[in-house]
Amino acid sequence: MWQCPKCKREFKNTEQDHYCGKVETIDQYISEQTEKVRPILQKIREVIRAAAPEATEKIAWRIPTFWQGENLIHFAAFKNHVSIFPGGEASAVFADKLTEYKVAKGTIRFPLNKPLPYEIIDEITRWRVMSVEEKKKPNDKIYRYETVIQAADDDKDTAYIVFPHDIKAEFGKGRIKVHATFDGEPYDGLIVNMGVKNEDGSVCYIIGVRKDIRAKIGKQVGDTVAVTITISTTQKQGMD
Repeated sequence: MWQCPKCKREFKNTEQDHYCGKVETIDQYISEQTEKVRPILQKIREVIRAAAPEATEKIAWRIPTFWQGENLIHFAAFKNHVSIFPGGEASAVFADKLTEYKVAKGTIRFPLNKPLPYEIIDEITRWRVMSVEEKKKPNDKIYRYETVIQAADDDKDTAYIVFPHDIKAEFGKGRIKVHATFDGEPYDGLIVNMGVKNEDGSVCYIIGVRKDIRAKIGKQVGDTVAVTITISTTQKQGMD
């Protein structure tokens, strides 16, 4: 590990390019960059502001950030490039327009020796705004499927069924209040992740099946149950 002698932060790579000053505002961040980079950063800021007029400016992870219910997009200056950080999905969505640039998960680098593609930054920002707004819309879908009741840690008194979707992708949240039925028996509860993983290593979301409900429907751990899931009314109101 290499430690910056100025800010004392540690990095895997020696002489890792980073910003180590304490910064409070985007104005301050830009003002402390080189004369060459300042107008480029200001232009990026203006492009993002125009594309995301309802977003709030702040500093997060020591770099300029636009916030709209979540981190919308970050940008930052480095020795030989500037980067935007719109999240991992953007790199895939705009892959055909980013072939000339170095792209890593959630990071897009624009070299300083070439004109910056401000139009791409504009498009990516507008896409991020659309993505965030989509997450806020109530989901009125009814999920119907059959699945096996499973035991929690081999404890047959505590059981659950798997919800076969990524709830962050479906609802924009890491846990969600739902109205469920198990073989027609109603239940209001939460879909959550309790550290359970799918076979492929991805996050597995679950909802508990109480013992009294299992008794009513005559099902136990290992039995197949018909499930319906809808977002609860109180959850929908919170998403409006």
